[in-house]
Amino acid sequence: MKFGIKNLRIDDGLTTITVEGSRIVGLQPLPNSQTEDFFDGKAYWLLPGLINAHDHLGLDLLPPLGTPPYANSEDWGKHIYHPESSPLKEIWQLSYSERLLWGAYRNLLSGVTTVQHHDRGHWRLSRLPVRVPAYRWLHRPGSTLKGQWGWNAQNAPLFVHCGEGIDPGSYQEVAQLQAAGLLTSQTVLIHAIALKSADIVLVQKAQSGVVLCPHSNQFLYGKMPSIESLQKAHIPVALGTDSTASGSVDLMAELRGLRGLLSDSALLAMVTRNAAHLLGVPRLGVLKASHPADFVLLDRPEATSQAEALLTAQPADIRLVVLAGRPMLIRSPFIAQFAQKLQRVLINDQPTWLTGSISSLLKRTEKYLGKRLYFAQEISI
Repeated sequence: MKFGIKNLRIDDGLTTITVEGSRIVGLQPLPNSQTEDFFDGKAYWLLPGLINAHDHLGLDLLPPLGTPPYANSEDWGKHIYHPESSPLKEIWQLSYSERLLWGAYRNLLSGVTTVQHHDRGHWRLSRLPVRVPAYRWLHRPGSTLKGQWGWNAQNAPLFVHCGEGIDPGSYQEVAQLQAAGLLTSQTVLIHAIALKSADIVLVQKAQSGVVLCPHSNQFLYGKMPSIESLQKAHIPVALGTDSTASGSVDLMAELRGLRGLLSDSALLAMVTRNAAHLLGVPRLGVLKASHPADFVLLDRPEATSQAEALLTAQPADIRLVVLAGRPMLIRSPFIAQFAQKLQRVLINDQPTWLTGSISSLLKRTEKYLGKRLYFAQEISI
């Protein structure tokens, strides 16, 4: 597929993006005269496809669970995991493949094109409307729940729930990782609430990274990591949603919740280039010729920068989401150009075209769960 979109806003002014196959082949102020059929971008903001650095895609139909606060994630898990009771009983009637697909749509609807999935591998992961890069995972230090997924996964980053809690044991987990030889430049700590000053030094020396899930941490433990301490130590930090069982509605909501604690530009980096670095996919999270054509168009005319456009946006402001050169979500004014192979739904009464079999998924989900909201949005055929 080859196309170009002109009259798009970036921080440097107006630009045109040209896509051929799965790659960006041009970013320039004016259309290349050799390229056919440029579409008008209506001065929408052009951003890289967002990256969610931590999610459990198979758990994203769950409501917030439990009666916080908890001492650690193990205590929470024991309290809420009752598959014979509601709401798990009803949701578990959907196959794991179907639940993974809902997790992908949760992300797509907020402009996310790449997700770090923290759970066992599954064939569906390579056929989702979002990209799931290769990964290694460990549930937490010392756990037997672990695995890997994807091509060349043995060389992929290792993602570990670490320091997720407020009890003494949680404060020992960085040392446990180091003692096991698992604290390296390939290691990414998820949550990292329980980090002592000495732990931050260890993480810094190992050149490990951290993924923050602020909403989940506040909900379960009433505490967030010290972002200031991580920044001072120059530890790379990205942002994740966690699952809907404890996390925010979507990545946009997670960003809005942090606005004011960090600069707008720092927040944008956490869901683009910083996240790409930690996920081991450095060609993502930036808009450059020859890089994968993952991008989002936002209708935020009053914004003065790409970061402000993102941080003030709602999912309804998304006009187009493109993954590897293929439109995944389409709204007016791009319907005639791109919507032929996608399925039409209404999202909060706004006509939206989505890739994949969303209609049959909706029907099957309503069979078990009835009419409901999906990620704080009403979706209907």
